Amino acid sequence: MPQERILYADTAAWRVERVVRPAGVVHAGSTVYQVATPRWVFPVSGVSEFHIEGRQVLLDGLTVVALPTGLPYRVHEWQATERSHMVVSMQPGSTPASGPGQALAWSLSPRALWQLRLHWRALAQGREQTVGPMPAPAALGGSSMAHAAVARARRFMATRTAAADGLRWSLHDVADAACCSYFHLARLFRAHTGLGLHAYREQLRLAVALQRLEEGEGDLAALAHDLGYSSQSHLGTALRREVGVTPAQARQALRG
Repeated sequence: MPQERILYADTAAWRVERVVRPAGVVHAGSTVYQVATPRWVFPVSGVSEFHIEGRQVLLDGLTVVALPTGLPYRVHEWQATERSHMVVSMQPGSTPASGPGQALAWSLSPRALWQLRLHWRALAQGREQTVGPMPAPAALGGSSMAHAAVARARRFMATRTAAADGLRWSLHDVADAACCSYFHLARLFRAHTGLGLHAYREQLRLAVALQRLEEGEGDLAALAHDLGYSSQSHLGTALRREVGVTPAQARQALRG
């Protein structure tokens, strides 16, 4: 499938690239791939879905997908907008302390995403040389696509949040998309992801906010509206609480 690869770092142990797939093209599926060395795929923008060993692993704005050596996978993409992600690959012959292991996905917090975006920017500018596959383990938590209703709920929230079109949707709309009652879904979602529906939606919104700010978004009121916040102040309060910076500070740090 058409894509652009931008090299951020190439060391003896790691290779870091940004992979960009252009807007206007939707891929219902891809050929089967296998990686020659362990690889981690981090979200930047858009939503993709990895089909791995009969499991569907959603690469939304909060998820890291791990691909161990030789594991067959396919990528499904159904959005016509530009999609991009960061790929961190272990170099052939290198022996770092850890690999992907058995887990296929982890959920990142907005603060971890903020730290990663700062790290990638520093790599691209040559201000930092240290490269690793992930932020500190404490920033990671379990993620699951095992339950069909939870998978449908995550897919709905991820695609609606990534669209950032200002159209309002509620958690009851999420339950409708998941084909179950709101209260039943709320229990399932927390059991499988460790987060409540409201908290997950909030974290997805902040992930998209960081993306837009890195791209240079200048109208913070419009950004808040597009993501479903009641006001610019509401967005600022949420970002300060979860990440520790204001939107203006985030934009300045990510754009320089």
